[in-house]
Amino acid sequence: MTAPRTVLRTATRPVLRRAFSALVPVGAVGLVGYLIATRGAALGAALVAVPPWVFAAAIAAHLLTLVLRTEAWRTVLRAAGGGSVGAQEVHAANAGAFLAGTLQGQAALPTRVALLRRFAGEDCPAVARIALGDAPIVLFEVCASAVLAAIGSTAVGLIPGWAPWAMLGGALTVLALLRVLHDRFEDHRLAAGLGVLADPRLRNRLALIVAGFTAMAFLRTLIVMAGFDLPTDPAHVCLVLFTMGAVGLLPLGVGTGPASMVAALGGSTTIVTATAAGMVVSAATVLAVLIYAGAVWIVGFALRAGTRAPAPARRSG
Repeated sequence: MTAPRTVLRTATRPVLRRAFSALVPVGAVGLVGYLIATRGAALGAALVAVPPWVFAAAIAAHLLTLVLRTEAWRTVLRAAGGGSVGAQEVHAANAGAFLAGTLQGQAALPTRVALLRRFAGEDCPAVARIALGDAPIVLFEVCASAVLAAIGSTAVGLIPGWAPWAMLGGALTVLALLRVLHDRFEDHRLAAGLGVLADPRLRNRLALIVAGFTAMAFLRTLIVMAGFDLPTDPAHVCLVLFTMGAVGLLPLGVGTGPASMVAALGGSTTIVTATAAGMVVSAATVLAVLIYAGAVWIVGFALRAGTRAPAPARRSG
């Protein structure tokens, strides 16, 4: 009877570990809500104590992240046949997508597609191409997340050592398969959505841009964690950033920041401090999106007003 029990214990251990890892973010959300309801004063004191420069620097870092994310999308659109779409139209459409994504992450893509069709008109590529063009960006982001997970796994034992490399290998495999599919169906109009993978210059540009906005997200997280005297070694910062990506898949909206901080750092620091730091991350994210959207749309309005201005009438005689 000992051997079957040993086999059963060995077989169920990975299942229990995965279940526990999935429950950590969900439990963190509940804990954040409880802390806000019961220890609001302590949270307020922690938020007031943070230096103003931390908040300003976090907003600036996220503004750069938004600009780089839009440039990644412009790169994909250029390869998908949207080269005639102007930079202003792309930034305006993505600004609306960022606003929608702040409330609900899954709403970003349909909002982006709808606004680009509205702003770019006939120059806009087909909807299927736009949607398919997101795949290379997402897969490059998975590669970046795998690197974050590999570094973050040294801070805690919740992430199995093989998991980051499995993520990286899986993402690279899918990228290679998509490249093969593009080459196989190159004459099909839908395949143009994967055109960025067939152009070495654009593919390398996309990879560098994804690395760039991942670095900006790392910097934003590092700044906030330093402002709250949280651990700022690369392992803990990468762990928080990777957790934000995982928790961001849940429909939490602005609750992603606090839930991620608590899930990643709950065992190594006070829960109140982690929650306050997460709230600053979320607030900086929202304000950066509002500033970016406002600036893009104001510039767009000014440009359109300038092109519509009537020419001055000539004086006779």
